[in-house]
Amino acid sequence: MVLKRIAFELKTRLGARSSLALEREFRRNDRLDPAELESLRASRAIAHARFAMQNSPFYRDFYGDAGFTLDDLRDPAAFTALPLLDKETVRANFDTIRTPEATPESSAQSATGGSTGQPLRILRDLRFPARAIEWRLFRWWGIDPWDNRANVYRHVLVGDARVKHDRQWWPSKRLHLDAFSMTDDAVRTFVAEWNAARPTLLFAYVGAALELARALGRLGLAMHPPRAIAVTAAPLPESQRLEIEAGLGAPVYDHYRASEMPWLAGECAEQHGLHLFSDVRTVEVLDDDGHPVEAGTTGEVVATDMTNRVFPLIRYRMGDRTTPIDGRCACGVTLPRISPVSGRLVEALRLPGGGVVAGEALAQLFSKTPRAVRQFQLVQAADYSVIVRAIPGDDPDALAIIERAARLVHDNAAGAVPVRHEVVDTIPHVGGKTRFIISEAPV
Repeated sequence: MVLKRIAFELKTRLGARSSLALEREFRRNDRLDPAELESLRASRAIAHARFAMQNSPFYRDFYGDAGFTLDDLRDPAAFTALPLLDKETVRANFDTIRTPEATPESSAQSATGGSTGQPLRILRDLRFPARAIEWRLFRWWGIDPWDNRANVYRHVLVGDARVKHDRQWWPSKRLHLDAFSMTDDAVRTFVAEWNAARPTLLFAYVGAALELARALGRLGLAMHPPRAIAVTAAPLPESQRLEIEAGLGAPVYDHYRASEMPWLAGECAEQHGLHLFSDVRTVEVLDDDGHPVEAGTTGEVVATDMTNRVFPLIRYRMGDRTTPIDGRCACGVTLPRISPVSGRLVEALRLPGGGVVAGEALAQLFSKTPRAVRQFQLVQAADYSVIVRAIPGDDPDALAIIERAARLVHDNAAGAVPVRHEVVDTIPHVGGKTRFIISEAPV
């Protein structure tokens, strides 16, 4: 442990001073008075919007056509009146959104297909030391950045890239399990490597962590418990959190990030909502008319990355929904909180008359009886009919609860679509990600 810490501190002092400085700033900001924190966020948000209008051809026209001038963007209050940005607009204006600061040295392209399967390209600003946000989360979970860790993700490094990565982190260990190839042999190999290195942290997609926990039981394997498990990429029902914690022997912490904007929010040790990183991100939760919702009310996530100067994304519609949480957290961190992201906007059941049943309501089907199911999924056919698929849990009334949940879905849909339930042994995931709602119904 001492060698790892010394090596980490030496490497960061030589090549990552900006990360260290930002992490120190985060330590201060975590305890700022909420009013001071909000003032900091607001000033950074409007400054970023002004920078974009000055340097991005797209934003010059986008804001100009909406009636804004550069002088208007000196007032922080103007920020929430700026027009919203959606994925289709970003997809169609990649070349004009970028700024002159986007060079091969300062930027890297990322692409995501998202729920539609249509590629969405953005540029990441390589100059921002995003790892400092990661260290911030680690600190909340009692993890040191030089600790051994393991990832169960897609895009596992191989060959020379893996060798270079391992040399970079030596003497700390970085283990990898490909979420696209979680065969029994791959899991056995991973567990053997894990027990040799004993990582303190596991990073995984929700579906991948769940599959790993189940594979251990099925294969009769045991892993030395980590100190924390960090999951992302899907809603985390309480039943799945409990199963992962029981199977892997550590608390599970949710965090919110996306390909377009990494590290938006994360859980602290209290596990009561996700703290927004509002000193570097602006996250608004809006109603259908674009107005902020009250605490306790669910709305659409609109986010701004205030650190990306090569490809600004300002008031960008993430396609997610969440709920603001009022009051201060018992952990002492003063960053505002939201509930875990409850599902994509497109994750909804469709009704024949054009209405929808939103995913955030359906995600709570088993919230009061989390041990009734190990996992569930709603599948809607092109004729609007719905199947509630569920893997029963250890609740003695599990089957009756599943049947009751199917009736509740029928009631939520106002009886407009037929609903039945189906008890299954497995629910498939793709690359560690499991879709909560699959709907083939016409939009």
